[in-house]
Amino acid sequence: MHEPTYRQAISHSWRLAWDHKLLLIFGFFATLLGQMGVVEILGKISFPSLTTTLEGGHILRTFVAGFSGLSLSIAGWAWFGWLIAIILSLAAILLVVSVISQGALIHASAQWAKKDSLPSTDKSWHSGATHFWGLLLVNILRKSIVVILGACVGCAVVHSVFQPSTALGMVYLLVVFVIAALVGMLISFLAIYTASYMVVENYPFSWALSAAWRLFVKHWLVSFEVGFIILGLNILLSLFAVLGLIILFIPTFLTWFITFLAGNSILWILGSVVTPFLFALFVVFLGSWFTVFSTSVWTYLFMKMHKVGIISRIVHILK
Repeated sequence: MHEPTYRQAISHSWRLAWDHKLLLIFGFFATLLGQMGVVEILGKISFPSLTTTLEGGHILRTFVAGFSGLSLSIAGWAWFGWLIAIILSLAAILLVVSVISQGALIHASAQWAKKDSLPSTDKSWHSGATHFWGLLLVNILRKSIVVILGACVGCAVVHSVFQPSTALGMVYLLVVFVIAALVGMLISFLAIYTASYMVVENYPFSWALSAAWRLFVKHWLVSFEVGFIILGLNILLSLFAVLGLIILFIPTFLTWFITFLAGNSILWILGSVVTPFLFALFVVFLGSWFTVFSTSVWTYLFMKMHKVGIISRIVHILK
């Protein structure tokens, strides 16, 4: 049996994401949980995430202050309570669908890797629903640890600002960031392998986590290599999205120019609304497609690592 390569995994996953477009629905909802791999981890513990956290805290305080200042009648409070209940119910439904969709993508990718034929979306959905609680626990643990790591980096940023020695503060910040990034990537790999063991091999959570750790220890260098390959492809996807924005902006610019000549404000309004809408659809499509693609890459390589074994490209080159 020939040893699987990263090129085969990418080609295999590309064909799945391209040929089975119904999986884009699963990809859309699974994207709401974050991408599988190092992309989300590095994004969440980066410096901009600290600013986002602080802004989020300010928004929360503003909301609480506004809520405490509400003066409503009994009927008004009842309607407000119903509104909150509806919002929470919709959020819960969205969470359930997103978690099941993540499991469905893993199952579909595994079936594609086994049989090289289009998987059944019904069976994939059923598999995701069957492993809902385990997948939910994996995502909760992963998100919680990422939040803690982001908070650690945020504290390091604050500490470096008030550090008398600027150089020492930057070194301290760099060390904390590197450690947080490595720990975050480790957690990401364990989450991927644990979810795969639960969905593909039907392991319970504790068994899946233990097997995921053993798989990572055996293929730790492969895991980092694949993670950075996915990161590089994500950067290319971002550049493609920017190119798409430029292409979509050209008709808008022409519309604005015609509006300036004709003095018709309706065309200006139309161009201002249509372009952001089309770009939003374009970004949603790219995000959903890349989630299907990256999930398939990880699942394909997981199955090969689990069944056959994969040698790191770096080790292969050095031999």
